Amino acid sequence: MSGFQIEQSKSKSATFFDVKTLDEKWKNFSKCVIMPQNVDRFDSYKNFFIRPDDIFILGYPRSGTTRLQELIWIIANDFDFKTLMEYDCGTRIPFFESPELSFELREKPLVTSFEEMSSPRTIKSHLPVQFLPDEIWTKKPKLIHISRDPKDAIISLFYLLNDFSPVPIKLEDFLEDFLSDNVLYCPYREYVWNFLNLPDYENILYLTYEEMSADLDGTIQKVGKFLGKTVSEENASKIKDYLNFEKMKNRKTNDNKFAYKKMMQIMHPNLNNDVTFIRKGVIGGYRSDMPKEYADRIDYWYAESGNLNQGYNYKNYAAIKKIFGS
Repeated sequence: MSGFQIEQSKSKSATFFDVKTLDEKWKNFSKCVIMPQNVDRFDSYKNFFIRPDDIFILGYPRSGTTRLQELIWIIANDFDFKTLMEYDCGTRIPFFESPELSFELREKPLVTSFEEMSSPRTIKSHLPVQFLPDEIWTKKPKLIHISRDPKDAIISLFYLLNDFSPVPIKLEDFLEDFLSDNVLYCPYREYVWNFLNLPDYENILYLTYEEMSADLDGTIQKVGKFLGKTVSEENASKIKDYLNFEKMKNRKTNDNKFAYKKMMQIMHPNLNNDVTFIRKGVIGGYRSDMPKEYADRIDYWYAESGNLNQGYNYKNYAAIKKIFGS
């Protein structure tokens, strides 16, 4: 880990670590806030062997990556609904940062490593651009990035992390940590802006949670076109039924409960919390939890993204503001 600078995060709500790459290429990029168990894995992240036909699903946590990864897997695997229903989403679409969640801790693993996966591999990651595998920038696999209103994403992340916490996390502390870039995978603004401003990378599709929710038909066809697949009316109808939010919430292959229970036994052996992986999925749902003062602060804070001096040059400010209806 000689190529990284590591120190404990200043987070008040949980124990995280800040990791910063010392690679000259990424010298203008900031830290990434990460879970303690992943601190020693950054060499393996950067040196991961990429296949040109890999498909990476990318986005800040709780931005809709779970629903999107299922949509992508179905189309990329030629509408194999049998395997879809037989194996849970976490083993079909492994989580890059914590592969044990997809392999060792699964009740019924499909494979036991990334290397065993058949092509095209669909892989989910929440890592910011500067920590993705180096070979991504030379082999140019398909990247699909999803964004969501940060207020909805952070409230959803608050509830998930609370499920894993041995002591209750205070919402106010968590929101203050988010605004000061001390929550998991932060800094958030740089995270999103750098993906939306990737230079010289044409093999990427941008989506939003709000777009996918409002026009699932259009999103299905857009993903199909990007993957070079024709989606028939019959298959589109099957996909829509499978992606019904309430059905996903109650489906064992989507809830990740088995793997998360195993993970909790490792992290906190005496903790027996029930983890709710798929929660509400409502656009604007943050309003029932987040004080207006914080909602206004986050809106103002996010609008200041154009003044950031880290990461790529921010050329698409107007387009990015439009995504969140600002």
